[in-house]
Amino acid sequence: MIFRFTYILLALLGSAALLSSTRAEAPDAAQRYQELFRDIATPLTGPEDLSPLFEAIGDRRVVLLGESTHGTEDYYHWRAVISRHLVEHKGFDFIGVEGDWTAIYPLNRYIKGHKPEHTTARDVMRASVTRWPQWMWANESFAEFVEWLRDFNAEREPDDQVGLYGLDMQDPEGAMEQVLAWFEANDDQAHPEVAEAYQQITRFPDSFRSYARHLARGGERLDDSLRQPVTRLQEAADGAASEADKDLWVALQNALAVKRAEAQFHAAISRGPESWNARARFMHEAYLRIAERHGDAGKGMVWAHNTHVGDSRATDMRNRGEVNIGKLMRTSEGEDDVFILGFSTHHGNVVAASEWDGEREIMTIVPAHPQSVEALLKDSGLQQHLLIFDRRARQADLRVPMHHRAIGVIYRPPQEAYVPSVITLRYDALIHIDETRALVPLAD
Repeated sequence: MIFRFTYILLALLGSAALLSSTRAEAPDAAQRYQELFRDIATPLTGPEDLSPLFEAIGDRRVVLLGESTHGTEDYYHWRAVISRHLVEHKGFDFIGVEGDWTAIYPLNRYIKGHKPEHTTARDVMRASVTRWPQWMWANESFAEFVEWLRDFNAEREPDDQVGLYGLDMQDPEGAMEQVLAWFEANDDQAHPEVAEAYQQITRFPDSFRSYARHLARGGERLDDSLRQPVTRLQEAADGAASEADKDLWVALQNALAVKRAEAQFHAAISRGPESWNARARFMHEAYLRIAERHGDAGKGMVWAHNTHVGDSRATDMRNRGEVNIGKLMRTSEGEDDVFILGFSTHHGNVVAASEWDGEREIMTIVPAHPQSVEALLKDSGLQQHLLIFDRRARQADLRVPMHHRAIGVIYRPPQEAYVPSVITLRYDALIHIDETRALVPLAD
């Protein structure tokens, strides 16, 4: 929760610094960017126009699919089109999304035919995607894609089915409930010990938020208590047969989410980069654990915001000591095995809220900042285009950062967040849609 507000503020401050530091260089850089964009852009009118993208992805095992807002229909549509192709034609095994493990795992069970009590993806979403902002993963576009995954898996053997997982850990309370349920059902001797460990947090009035205030006042840190369930589950997994029991593995992922959430809240009181970094590292580690579960040859995708997937080293996040999935993945898996696709929009509509936990609204996206990547793309005459940042694009010596729009679940124009970015290094490719449509949330 805290990290989102901190990030928006820092992004705004970074944009202000960019204006003063690159004012003299910007006109020449803008012109050279526009020349490059016109040279490499290809129209994107339908799935058949994605051939250059799939050729560029080649045999890479990791594909990160971004978004510049959390409420744009077009991004969900194109990510689904791309993901279907990667599953069908390039053998991708799983998709990890910027959603909580506890919320998304029921959808994984549904697409694999293990949730008979729910007959549609929409039913599962209404039951499991209950935390604000629900529209991110309880929307019509994602529901259609989940149904496609279920139909695809129905024709495959259980060990060969595609998985769908949440990589995030923003619901530690829900994760604790899942861990306790596993111990109650499978290890009743250890259950009291684990319950006591978690009660160190749940005794606060609103759990982790009050715990953060406790830490800010100099209170004792409880990381040792939250490490106990992880240790117990890891010991059980080491002794389990055949890659560890699935329910045990799921319980371990939940326990790890609780442990990392504590680290995030502890880091938040310092107002430094570690709160953001704790979350980034957890999502990266969660991806790697899922990939290991799917075998050495496993291929996976990530659906997350541009701020998570676009390499932080090509942005002002690097100056603040912040990392993200894109940077961590390129470092751990090798740049030649990771492909990052970003998305951008100049104007349109978006689903967002004006305050945390506020009512969702369909908001107007104001025209992009005149010194932004989005404005340069528009001025280059691009409407809906694909840009591949191949070796030629990266050798164009465009190292002047430009604003790059970043709309989260909160949108308060004209106070927008922009991330200064060297766009050709931040992504391997970009899909620009000049005017975008708002996401369609599921009916309540």
